Amino acid sequence: MDLQMFSEWLASQTVSERISAIALIYSRLTVYSRELFLPDRTAGKEQRVLEILHGLNETHHTLANWLVAYSTDESKAFPVNALSQQLLDIEKKYRLENFLTAAIDSVRVNGGTSK
Repeated sequence: MDLQMFSEWLASQTVSERISAIALIYSRLTVYSRELFLPDRTAGKEQRVLEILHGLNETHHTLANWLVAYSTDESKAFPVNALSQQLLDIEKKYRLENFLTAAIDSVRVNGGTSK
């Protein structure tokens, strides 16, 4: 994940656009994680799948907290750069580049559509 690019892009959005973008990233992560339940793709990789699922859970939790804060009291939301850093830390710890970076890029470039 390109921390600066993501932070600048998210910061350039209005509050409602940020909420929409984060919700779309959240949704895209859910779609991408479906591949983890295909036995032919994950056979023999059970420990890695558990690690990915743990990381996706942490990512979803972080995004959900941000969405709740922004939708209930914007002043309690993490600053964009703090959210970006948290996501990057999770991505690195759980090696989620194929999930998180892909989801962010999909939303940033395509608005969440699967072009």
